Amino acid sequence: MNSIIKESEKVIVHCIKEKILLFRYYKSPFNGKTPKQLFVSKIDDRRNSFGLTDRLKGIVSLYAFSKIKNVSYKCSFTHPFELSSFLEPNTYNWLPERDEISTSRKNVRVIILQGEDEKRLIHLPAQKQLHAYINRDYLPAFNKIYGTDFKWGELFNELFRPTPKLETQINYYLNQIGSDFIGCVFRFQSLLGDFEEYNFSTLETAERETLIANCVSCLVKLKKEKNMPLLVTSDSSTFISEVSKIDGIITMAGRVVHMDCVDTESEEVYMKSFVDFLMLSKASKIYSIGTSRMYPTEFPLYAAKVNNISFERILI
Repeated sequence: MNSIIKESEKVIVHCIKEKILLFRYYKSPFNGKTPKQLFVSKIDDRRNSFGLTDRLKGIVSLYAFSKIKNVSYKCSFTHPFELSSFLEPNTYNWLPERDEISTSRKNVRVIILQGEDEKRLIHLPAQKQLHAYINRDYLPAFNKIYGTDFKWGELFNELFRPTPKLETQINYYLNQIGSDFIGCVFRFQSLLGDFEEYNFSTLETAERETLIANCVSCLVKLKKEKNMPLLVTSDSSTFISEVSKIDGIITMAGRVVHMDCVDTESEEVYMKSFVDFLMLSKASKIYSIGTSRMYPTEFPLYAAKVNNISFERILI
């Protein structure tokens, strides 16, 4: 019962926020021709969109829903960078044309889905344009309700391919590795004190050293078992610096930031997350490694879904 009440409260809050967004950012009158019906993924500076994985989950979910409803889909990802700087259309053109996205509240329905179930989306009345802030993977629900067989990686690859400058970086690291490899991901958030993310706590120095040592020990053991190069990614530059000293461990240059917490970095900084994500997607297998104090990130899980490769969590 409590969960139902909390869900209802969340829906009410989001309904209020939707109205605020509509009246704050959309014009009341409409001048010109009626815009065509669209489903539009919105990632902008009007509200938090969480991390890269959450943003991609929402994008793919709305794209799938557009297929179900036979409605054109577009993605307006403009903050803290233009998505088209790193990913470009592959077999489906998701880039909006000029003046294609309506700015009139008369012709737009804004919806926020950040944690709720799929009912608010599938029961929406018909709208000229649906502008959606979504951060959840609804494919399992769609497949169950509509009898579809959507696969996340297939839809992702219909939408996206790397831009030439991102592809250049990926090819550089693939050539450096030169063979099959295993991906290993460590998500520390603020535990090691070198990554800004909301208000998460930082460990004392001795605890940090112990955590790093335990994670390194797990990597060394895994490398010995697999006898393959290990590509290690992490949100902690401190940890990457430590493991880069180990033979057979590959790391990639660059600093990671959380997109909801740092919005003033250069494109090169934000590109690092895309390099990590797509490099992991090319591994033979991906492990998410951590302790009970570390966040069980879905970043490696969805990287594995891109090319349908094996994924496993290791709890130290």
